[in-house]
Amino acid sequence: MTLRLSSALLVSSALALASCTVNISDPAETEAMVFSAVASHSTRGIIATTNYPVNEPFMVEAVHSGKPFMSGEKVQYDSTLGIWKTEEDFMWPLNGTIVFYAASPILTQISISHEKGVEADWSITTDAEAETDLCFAQAEEPCKSHTAVVPIVFSHALSQICFKARSQRHYSSSQTAGNLIQANVITIILDSVKIGGIISEGHFTQNPYSWETDSSKTADYTIYSDKEGQILRVDRYDNPILSHLKTMLLIPQTLPKSAYIEEWHHGTVRTSITDKSTGNIVKDTTYVIPKHERIPLAKYCEKWVPEYKFTFRIAVGLEENTVISTAVTDWTETKEIILGDE
Repeated sequence: MTLRLSSALLVSSALALASCTVNISDPAETEAMVFSAVASHSTRGIIATTNYPVNEPFMVEAVHSGKPFMSGEKVQYDSTLGIWKTEEDFMWPLNGTIVFYAASPILTQISISHEKGVEADWSITTDAEAETDLCFAQAEEPCKSHTAVVPIVFSHALSQICFKARSQRHYSSSQTAGNLIQANVITIILDSVKIGGIISEGHFTQNPYSWETDSSKTADYTIYSDKEGQILRVDRYDNPILSHLKTMLLIPQTLPKSAYIEEWHHGTVRTSITDKSTGNIVKDTTYVIPKHERIPLAKYCEKWVPEYKFTFRIAVGLEENTVISTAVTDWTETKEIILGDE
């Protein structure tokens, strides 16, 4: 009787052990999901690289074979492990497919749903608000053959708008008449630049991709302003140097006809006449020529589209009109785009 009972126990124990061994041996049931974050060149500020900033967590939603799997989970960088992960581990299921949706940054006005992906009510009414990017991503992984690290490749929902300035040309000159030398030192100084009538509010939807905007909701932004002004210099060959003023992240839009760029600058002219025979300055005068112009933005660029960089180059001087040229590139300026082909 005792021998039979022991045999039964052995058989029962062996079956239980075999059952446990099957579950543990399959790595799909014990492997936690981890992520990588790439191609987000900016979240809070312009970062012209393909590295996502490790101090900026993002939010993930996931659907497993049509059913909710993750709901608004915060993903952050673990510096010890060198990976991006959720606070609570999520294990890979054995079968099916998982679709991941990601949003950055984590803000109350940004949400994720299984039906539409990332959505955001976005408002840029101040200069400071134009420094925050809005990024979204989508990834799909089969559970049986998933990658070791789920790649979250972010795209930009906003347009990058950049402003630069230079003088139109080198103005200083000198001339000689007999013993007299006249020197004209002319300095072009930029005082202020602003844009206005820009659509400042909109609703973004990832799926289907769209921006809904209201042309009556507009704002003005300061591009540059300094009571001392900025001297627009030339290089040693007297070629004007292009100076960066500001880069902003704004809502993609067809620019309203009322949108404008307005600039104030002045030229400081100092004329001195020197007698070469004595070295004495016989005349020295300085005066200022103020200049101001307001120009329709749509004259130079009809629309801003997401994930592209639009650069406005402003050339000012003593001429009657300010000259503006526009360049369109990809986000990191690795290639230039012809307007209309973006």
